[in-house]
Amino acid sequence: MATWNDLILATPRQVGGKLQDEGPVALLDALLGTEGEQLVLLGHLPREPHLLRQGSFHEGRGHLESAAKPQCSRDERLEHLKSASLCFTQALSAERDAARVSLLALHVAMCRLLLGMPKESREWLTMSHQGAAETLKDILTEATGAQGFTRNRYLGGMLNFVIYFTSSATLGAGYLFWDRVMSKRADKVLRRALTRMEPLAAYVDTLRELRLRLGEPTTAVPRYQVAHTVDAGRWVSRVTLRILVGEDEAEDFTGQDSRRVSRTGSERSTTLIR
Repeated sequence: MATWNDLILATPRQVGGKLQDEGPVALLDALLGTEGEQLVLLGHLPREPHLLRQGSFHEGRGHLESAAKPQCSRDERLEHLKSASLCFTQALSAERDAARVSLLALHVAMCRLLLGMPKESREWLTMSHQGAAETLKDILTEATGAQGFTRNRYLGGMLNFVIYFTSSATLGAGYLFWDRVMSKRADKVLRRALTRMEPLAAYVDTLRELRLRLGEPTTAVPRYQVAHTVDAGRWVSRVTLRILVGEDEAEDFTGQDSRRVSRTGSERSTTLIR
């Protein structure tokens, strides 16, 4: 099975406005070989990863498999690629999940590239990259929101008990107890978010590298980094998505606010309204 890195290496570079032809079969094999990576990615989304097993997407993959066969002539390969691209766009019309849309857009982009349409391929890759990055933000926003920290049905009753408990002479001990409860709960929620974000972050990096190989300037393609902070009790207290914009500035997104950070050290905080 291929990895995301294999797909990057199989994608022809654009040098001086021309694509360096690495062979269509190698790119097709790499794209088809990332099925395992795709299943891992989809497995961390709310819906089951049935996308690869049914419908127009599955039919499109069948056309790609036929196009990758050594005995397939050039004209036959082009017809299979056109059919595959049509299947993927049909699947897009019925999909609403941003990460799944991103995965479908990646397949359309590869078809367009193999059909000799690098400009359209870059446009589809941009759509794919942006959709996957938005999913990273959505996961973090959900985890850090009030709903994410109160999903446990026992916490409401416990909160009332602790409020009553801390109104007594043991106020300090009660606050320490509640702080530990909330820290543990936050750790659980944020670690779950990190587990979901890690394979998605690797996929986002792949899309960025693909865009760069097709000739887009580095300053026009943002880079996303996921980091986390632990407190004195070794609980995860914060997850940050850093968006590197250009050469001088970055944006730190915590799920609740966005902080513009200059490489010179200055920063500005902006609360996001979603």
